[in-house]
Amino acid sequence: MVEIVKMDAVSLPYLHHPATWATLESGQQVVVVQKPGEVVHLHTVVYVGSVEETVENAGISHFLEHLMFKGTARFPAGTFDRLLEGIGGRVNASTAKDITQYFVTLPKGAAGESYRLALELHADMLTDALLPEEEIGPPFDPSTEPAEKRERLVVIEEIKMGKDNPWRQVIATLGEMLYPTHPYRREVIGTAEVIATVPADTIRAYYRHWYHPGNMVTILTGDLPPEETVRDVARAFRFAPAAAPHHPQFPADAPPATPCARRLTMPLNVGYVALGFLCPSARSLRATIGLDVLSLILGEGLSSRIHQRLVEQLPNTPFIDAGSTHWTLRDSSNLIAYGIVRPDALQPAHDALVEQVRLLQHEPPTDAEVRKAVTCLEAQFAVKAETAAGLSYALADSFTLLRSPAGYTAYLPILHSLTPDELGRLAAEYLNPDHACAVLLGP
Repeated sequence: MVEIVKMDAVSLPYLHHPATWATLESGQQVVVVQKPGEVVHLHTVVYVGSVEETVENAGISHFLEHLMFKGTARFPAGTFDRLLEGIGGRVNASTAKDITQYFVTLPKGAAGESYRLALELHADMLTDALLPEEEIGPPFDPSTEPAEKRERLVVIEEIKMGKDNPWRQVIATLGEMLYPTHPYRREVIGTAEVIATVPADTIRAYYRHWYHPGNMVTILTGDLPPEETVRDVARAFRFAPAAAPHHPQFPADAPPATPCARRLTMPLNVGYVALGFLCPSARSLRATIGLDVLSLILGEGLSSRIHQRLVEQLPNTPFIDAGSTHWTLRDSSNLIAYGIVRPDALQPAHDALVEQVRLLQHEPPTDAEVRKAVTCLEAQFAVKAETAAGLSYALADSFTLLRSPAGYTAYLPILHSLTPDELGRLAAEYLNPDHACAVLLGP
């Protein structure tokens, strides 16, 4: 039996009982969050995403995510979804730049029998996926129609759909500009050329290398006894012996020395303008939380600066919509200010967007703006704690970025300690339009 080598209690906001954070002898980490109710959420994060890929296998992490549901030695393809959805479960997975994650939300069931079934299926899929050749499909020339329409074609069709999505094209181009060398520059979904031709043995080797107990954390949220649940996970996840994978380290890219811009065209009736800023990594927790606040003040919501000044108040405005967003990755973060605009006004819209970002330095956040932003972000944080799934997703984000719950437990104390002066300094350091990348997309 796999032993528990470490077990700590972690206090979480809004909850009466601390979470249990355990490390198993295998290296797998387990987090159990006690939350009253009839719903249980199972969530496993595997620390592998597009950042671990190369040009030669770009997209393999996402392709593997699709194939993980294609059966095990114990459960044929289709069994996982059929059994869990048949008892009211919701099953899904996702791949990102830093991780791949798998999750199940379902009723616990009388005496917990539905939860135990879900854990058995979830663990078996992650530890013993067959990745059968007949589900992958034979390699083919992506410029032709394959003879067998298997999972390769499903992913390639998804890639093609992305090519038709203007927002995805803007984000993909910004990624290439913001990251001249870091693998974050590549899209998670990869390329049709790789997906059509990557050998099945290469996919299986990638699975065996990265799906290792020391490379994952399993989070369980619900009305569950902590130590017993940790032991349930230890029994369910039966791993074959293997060496823990090594994660490559990548030098950080620097912001561009001068503003850079690219003009793209698509058959559209509107235009898109976006400014991207290279910001600090998740390890700079105080700075990334401060940038959450700045993004909300700048462009999140109808009362934000960008929406009010560019959509509501600007005479003869070219803006149909405008806003900003901030997302954090393990090795960096990005703040993006954007506008959907009249197609004949891309450059004026770009200039107006630049002006509003620059004003963050000359008109730093006011006390009232900071109070409103903090209140809004705290409310968003609290909403996550309302559901088993929301809590699990939030903790999964923290483990993704910091390999610990610190990103979640420290969020509110840091949020409430930020001052307008500090936010002004963050804006000056990271949101200088002289070091921004811009994409203008129109007809």
